[in-house]
Amino acid sequence: MVPLLDPKDNSELREFADLFKKMELALQSLDDCAQQPRIQMESLTRIGIEQVEKLIQEDCQTSEQILSELSKFIADIQILSEALSVEPVKTASAPTTPAQPEQKESQQIFIQADDLPLVQDFIAESREHIESAESALLSLENQPENEETLNLIFRSFHTIKGMAGFLNLTPINRLAHVSENLLDQARKRKLMLTGGSSNLAFASIDMLKSMLKDLEEAIGRNAPFLFPQTLDSLIEQIQLCAEGKGHIEAAPLPLAPQQDEKLEPMLKANPSAAEGAGQSAAASQEKIKVSTKRLDDLINMTGELSVAQLMISEEVKHSCHSDSDLFRKVALQSKIVRELQELSMAMRMIPVQGAFQKMARLVRDLSRKAGKEIDFQTVGEETELDRTIVDKITDPLIHMIRNSVDHGLESPEERIKKGKSPQGRVRLAASHQAGNILIEIEDDGRGLNRDKIIKKAVERGLIAENQDLQEEEIFALIFRPGFSTAEKITDVSGRGVGMDVVRKNIESLNGKIQIRSTLGKGTTFIIRLPLTLAIIDGQIVSIGAQRYIIPINSVIQSLRPTSDQISTIQNRSRVVMIRGQLHPLLPLYQLFSVSHAVEEPDKALLVVVGEGDKKCCLQVDDLQGQQQVVIKSLKGLGKVKGVSGAAIMGDGQISLILDVPGLIELAQNQSR
Repeated sequence: MVPLLDPKDNSELREFADLFKKMELALQSLDDCAQQPRIQMESLTRIGIEQVEKLIQEDCQTSEQILSELSKFIADIQILSEALSVEPVKTASAPTTPAQPEQKESQQIFIQADDLPLVQDFIAESREHIESAESALLSLENQPENEETLNLIFRSFHTIKGMAGFLNLTPINRLAHVSENLLDQARKRKLMLTGGSSNLAFASIDMLKSMLKDLEEAIGRNAPFLFPQTLDSLIEQIQLCAEGKGHIEAAPLPLAPQQDEKLEPMLKANPSAAEGAGQSAAASQEKIKVSTKRLDDLINMTGELSVAQLMISEEVKHSCHSDSDLFRKVALQSKIVRELQELSMAMRMIPVQGAFQKMARLVRDLSRKAGKEIDFQTVGEETELDRTIVDKITDPLIHMIRNSVDHGLESPEERIKKGKSPQGRVRLAASHQAGNILIEIEDDGRGLNRDKIIKKAVERGLIAENQDLQEEEIFALIFRPGFSTAEKITDVSGRGVGMDVVRKNIESLNGKIQIRSTLGKGTTFIIRLPLTLAIIDGQIVSIGAQRYIIPINSVIQSLRPTSDQISTIQNRSRVVMIRGQLHPLLPLYQLFSVSHAVEEPDKALLVVVGEGDKKCCLQVDDLQGQQQVVIKSLKGLGKVKGVSGAAIMGDGQISLILDVPGLIELAQNQSR
């Protein structure tokens, strides 16, 4: 955390002491109404004065220790002040609320310019604490008596309460305070954090997310931060639960403000990827926060440096002998630049744990809403991926997880009739494979009904009635806009929206999605994504006078075929026999209209590329070595079939980066 006070600056501490003294005088002038809270507050202010004086006299205090001491008193005083209608203690730069006729002063807070850095740090840190608490709450439902998990959640709310009190963010402070009390009751074994009480803890987290988002937007608009209208109601429910009053165990899950029936605003309230709930304090102290913009600027600069270094290397290669000192020095420099680029890229890589945690919360809430028992399993949460991709993959995961819960898994009664366990299973797994990341969403539910999909597709005119389709093509029909086989529309899904968006979002990340399904046993969605959208290792190939780049992870082998290996199908497309298997042949010179290229396959080179279990042969003139290149998007050109981007070569020329999945699809289509 950024230091809030200079421990060597006694003037700031003196100001706090004066504020506490003014509060003490104000309390003495009150009448005897609300006597008990007044006595408590007088005691707190006296202790506050003593603590500040003690801090002034001690030289060894740090700003964090000062904040910890003072925030405790301020938070408690603010709670008591509501019973007395007394103005709470404020910091020297505490925000003041201008009078506005539309909104009462007690319902809004205006953040002053001097406080903005502190509030922005508070928002960032609070989001980390909220993510940590939410993850711990999910695990607590399986182990409700886990003392360490309870303590972790309690500390998260306690920290947010203290920081919010220090910054005079009263609504956040109040909610965190009553939630802390609820957790304290659970720690003291006076309350089990299950059922309705657990729902209230989750509702508190949702409300805090919403208020942090509103606070951030208010800062951006230079507008006052308005209190949520449902805040008081939620605080009252949590207070009743903490005191053990009312029928709490039967309470429904309260929804946070602006949260619709599909739960997406809840999941989008915190777009940043969170660190794990079990991360130790020591590990967090070893990290620093860097703005995403600065990180992107660093990566762009290292990319430009790599291109410049490549140009120098090409020049030296053609003008100097390999035994010369200059050649060796440039080679060493190239190695250093490459390592620098890889290091800068590694700084963008984060675990998918944050996205997986959100899915765990989604499954929890959907299972209760649908009345289904679900065992949600995650594998490979530590798998790292480019931050940009992690942020953009959240929405597709939401749709597919929701689809698995609503359409895929049967009700407990239906599962028992089929001889299955009443508890359904949803498994979310991530792993690295050939330079890509593989994300699988698997359920053990109904599976996809081929006949039902075909019938619906024929009804909608998507396919002909007797059209012969492979299984993969049939399953791919569910990604068509508006396509749904649901017999009824629920508040979770069934309108045929979402799956087409899933495919578009994944393809926009240069990824692919596949489906495996067995009727009555379950369905698996398989997503393949590049590790990063910034750099790739590529195989340079030439076609005529042009050069193209094939991602090296997609290359299986290269060969010069003989004429007896090549066959023609229906006088229009060619296939190549390699090791007993036929692969479609795609002449790239035809696709890209390149002149003066080698046209006969047996006189050219073939590069065998693969994506999953699909393969094809790309016909090129020659291979020109391998090279790491910086990917540049083709802005303004839209989606170009068979091309995923471009790169600047060592001589300053631009080469296109080939989209292997797109090329395989083209090759297979023309061979049919």
